Amino acid sequence: MGKVFAIFRRELASYFDTPLAAIVVPAFLGLVGAFSLYFQDILDAGVASMRTVFFWSAVFLMLLIPALTMRLLAEEQRTGSVELLVTLPVTAGQIVLGKFLAALALVALALALTFTYPLTLAWLGDPDPGPILGGYLGLFLLGASFTAIGTAASAMTRNQVIAFLVALVLCLLPFATGYALARVPPVLLPVVQYLSFEFHFNNLARGVVDTRSLVFYGGVVGLFLHLAVFALERRRLR
Repeated sequence: MGKVFAIFRRELASYFDTPLAAIVVPAFLGLVGAFSLYFQDILDAGVASMRTVFFWSAVFLMLLIPALTMRLLAEEQRTGSVELLVTLPVTAGQIVLGKFLAALALVALALALTFTYPLTLAWLGDPDPGPILGGYLGLFLLGASFTAIGTAASAMTRNQVIAFLVALVLCLLPFATGYALARVPPVLLPVVQYLSFEFHFNNLARGVVDTRSLVFYGGVVGLFLHLAVFALERRRLR
């Protein structure tokens, strides 16, 4: 784990050495605040609920996480530094895991900075803590899934723009599917529903911590990290 931590620390520091973290995290907070307080004012609803904040947080995580992850491995491939990286005494799995955890740590920081919303609601009213805790768990798992997808997309190309677009599409389709379930044939509905990010996230945001949702998000993370490792291993063997 020492090698993973070294890669994690190096990658996390690189976010703050460049303007990326200073742009993406405030942009996420600003967009969530604008849409939650201006377009759908949660303080005017008369109900102490975080559902609106959670919805917009999920939407903007889907848009901003690809911007965080697009450089993870694509930039190193473009500059050629990945060639040196894969010759070091670290495995492809350690490289991918360290970079994934660094991006996920930044996502967790962005989510932690939204704690002002439940604190404000608790001061103004009496919100149910179950859906709030479940909602934050859902956001973290959704963010982990998006981060794994972005890591895999970045490992498969040296072009950051392509990595961003591929990650965005792969995050958007399973999320948007949840809003089109009414058009799905009944025979396929259970399968499509289970494969929808939005379905599992909504369950958690209601305070329903279902092991099926935990297994689903864990499976998505594992699958796309495996794909990222496979892409790096191919480069090592060239």
